[in-house]
Amino acid sequence: MKKFSAAHPEFATFLSWAKSAPWTGSYAEEHYNSLDSFLFVDGSGAAHPIRWSLVPAAQPVPVSPDDLAKRGPDFLEQEITQRVAAGPQRWSLVVTVANPGDPTADPNKAWPADRRTVEVGTLIVQQIEPERDGPCRDINFDPTVLPAGIKTSDDPFPAARSAAYSRSYNSRTAEESYYPRTATGAQQ
Repeated sequence: MKKFSAAHPEFATFLSWAKSAPWTGSYAEEHYNSLDSFLFVDGSGAAHPIRWSLVPAAQPVPVSPDDLAKRGPDFLEQEITQRVAAGPQRWSLVVTVANPGDPTADPNKAWPADRRTVEVGTLIVQQIEPERDGPCRDINFDPTVLPAGIKTSDDPFPAARSAAYSRSYNSRTAEESYYPRTATGAQQ
């Protein structure tokens, strides 16, 4: 990390944020932000640079790093499973629209807070599947596979992530025969 940080001084912005950002004890309380820029294409064909966020309905409750360290390695997974079992969890999908001149090729550069935002949907989580045996284990996420009306921008990171995620997926599926199995023969 020291070599990477020295070679990429722009990484200091993230490190500064990570040291000052509030920590919570639940995935349901987290605000998720796209750092990457995408293009929304309207009916006339005009492209509008955007970034998206998922804003939790649950009120974030700050937890100190010391308290988090005492909770065990799987507490976030256990907590969200219990929380969703008690009731669906919601996040608003909010799109932030860039102004002309806002940087789209560098996800390290934040856009000013006064940019127009539009709430475009709601994510509702009603069920949690275990990651190890879950239905998503054998699915490759690719941030460049987008629905009609959304395109990649000049941001190079979605393409880089696409390549890395593909390699990861290929490695995981090549090792399937080595996955641990339960007493009933199902893979663990």
